[in-house]
Amino acid sequence: MTKFRDVEGKVAVITGAAQGIGYGCAEALAAEGVHVVLADVSPEVHNSWKKISEANPENQGFSMETDISKEDQVKRLVDAVVEKFGRIDIMYNNAGINGGEWAISDVTEDVIDKVFGVNLKGTMFCCKYAAIQMKKQRFGTIVNTGSFYGKVGHANSGLYGSSKAAIHTLTQALALEIAPYGVTVNAVCPALAATEMHWAYLRKEAAETGVPFEQLTKDELLTIPLGRLGTGADSAGAILWLASESGAYVTGQLINVNGGLDFT
Repeated sequence: MTKFRDVEGKVAVITGAAQGIGYGCAEALAAEGVHVVLADVSPEVHNSWKKISEANPENQGFSMETDISKEDQVKRLVDAVVEKFGRIDIMYNNAGINGGEWAISDVTEDVIDKVFGVNLKGTMFCCKYAAIQMKKQRFGTIVNTGSFYGKVGHANSGLYGSSKAAIHTLTQALALEIAPYGVTVNAVCPALAATEMHWAYLRKEAAETGVPFEQLTKDELLTIPLGRLGTGADSAGAILWLASESGAYVTGQLINVNGGLDFT
């Protein structure tokens, strides 16, 4: 067997990894032999790492509480990984927040600052320090989490959508900047996912509209051609490809991982 699709032994940093897509992705990467470092602002990240470590006792990763909106904490995270492993092969910048539904005419400055502070500024800090290290290495894969909300405007999602659109532009600009160093930069764009963030959104909608939660979930599935919600493992599939030799010629792309919900 060749190394064409092999990722065993690589080192991945995954932000927003305490739960949801980030945790599911970490789980899937660890099962393929990738050493995973889980970062999240929530202390729950340590329990998440414990579960992965118990299932994969040979894994040399670890967990670290990290607020990506704070530059010094992102630098500390990257420094800790490099100190232990001497490199970073994969940087998956997944951490993000929704911020809720807001009409542009109603959104407040504090919410704007919070959403952009995590989604854009935090992702930019992660890209910055990953890029510094990967330029030295002259190899590596950076993957950001974009969104189909960042490709086409949706009413009452202008705040979240514009933060994700900014990540798309950041992804492509960075891809051009560090291509000469052999580093690739892409974004995966999930749509509707089976995460607590999504369930919270549906529970809120159910309370506001009076439509039962169970009905809302059934109606959603009708909009997805593949008939199911996305998971962290789905995103992991794209990341594993991008991080292997088989995906080494792909950079600057916004890759839909959405079950066919959107083709833009």
